[in-house]
Amino acid sequence: MTIAIGAYGRYSAIRDWNLGDVDRRDLRPADPAALSGVGRRMHATAVRDGQGPFADGIAHIFGHADCPHCACVFDIAEEYTSANRPVMWGCSDGGDGY
Repeated sequence: MTIAIGAYGRYSAIRDWNLGDVDRRDLRPADPAALSGVGRRMHATAVRDGQGPFADGIAHIFGHADCPHCACVFDIAEEYTSANRPVMWGCSDGGDGY
């Protein structure tokens, strides 16, 4: 599955080598007024700097998507963060690494 946010669209899809992005599903952007933390700062900075399309993309990154495989709805930023989190050494043994 892929998430696309850009001039070509804002969607989730299954990426096929021959067919491209198939079974596209529109993303659900976050309400900019409801953003918090990093999302709020990034959106506010983009708006302040007159970068409307970038601010809109940020709202989509912090929004929700439908999985084309199973139709479950998930938080895009949260899923990306958990999928790309580095391995934490020592977490299962009390944190001392041994």
